[in-house]
Amino acid sequence: MISLLSARPVLRLAGTLFARPSVGPAFLRATTASSLRTFLTTTSVQFPTAKAKARAQPKDTPKPKSKSTTVKKAPTAKKAPAKKGKQVKKVVAKPKFDRKLMKPPKRHGTTPYLVFLKEYMTNGIKNQISAKDLIKTAAKDWNVLSDAQKQPYSVPIQANKEAFEKRYEEWFRALPPGYLRQINIKRKEKGKHIVRRPKSMKTPPSNGFIYFYSEYRLANPSNDMSVPQISKNAGAAWQALTEDEKNKYHQRAQKIRSDFIQARSEA
Repeated sequence: MISLLSARPVLRLAGTLFARPSVGPAFLRATTASSLRTFLTTTSVQFPTAKAKARAQPKDTPKPKSKSTTVKKAPTAKKAPAKKGKQVKKVVAKPKFDRKLMKPPKRHGTTPYLVFLKEYMTNGIKNQISAKDLIKTAAKDWNVLSDAQKQPYSVPIQANKEAFEKRYEEWFRALPPGYLRQINIKRKEKGKHIVRRPKSMKTPPSNGFIYFYSEYRLANPSNDMSVPQISKNAGAAWQALTEDEKNKYHQRAQKIRSDFIQARSEA
């Protein structure tokens, strides 16, 4: 069969011929009709168009992607570090400390009971009594004594304190550099109090109540009272003084302080 597009010019030509049948001779009209008939009935081969060919062609199937095979590199052997010469560690020699200087002087007889205990122990040892038994009986015998009997043991306290402070200051001044730090490290490890600067090397207070308090403690020894209670009583006694009496202690404190500062500047 002829396609419609190719048949359109043929139909136009045929229409013109049939519309004018009287034109030309008879034999020409007959040949034209026969040729037209054969032309219309002749089979023609229809070739597919370019688009049809494109559609008919099978699509290229995508090729399966080949898995990329990554070749693992063999681990390279680490280079052994070059042997260095043997490093000699520097051994820092620790400073040697004198054990005698590491021990601060002990207090002796700074309370009435300690004065009594020292005397009690010396007498008991002479009588060949063991130290454990003496310590047990000393506390009992001390509690039995009255305040009047305890009074004599408070007399040498001030002298013992002054002697101890003098020994302590001499020991502190004789310490070489680095000793005080090492002593405090050892004492902290054992749970003891650290060693501090002696009172004689500290700047004296400018308040007169401190000197009044020290005199009050010596004039009114009370072993049964606690320190807060003694301080409270001393404060009440200080408030009972007149202004002139308080000024005497203040002037004394200022003089001691100025003398100390002057002596330190001259030294």
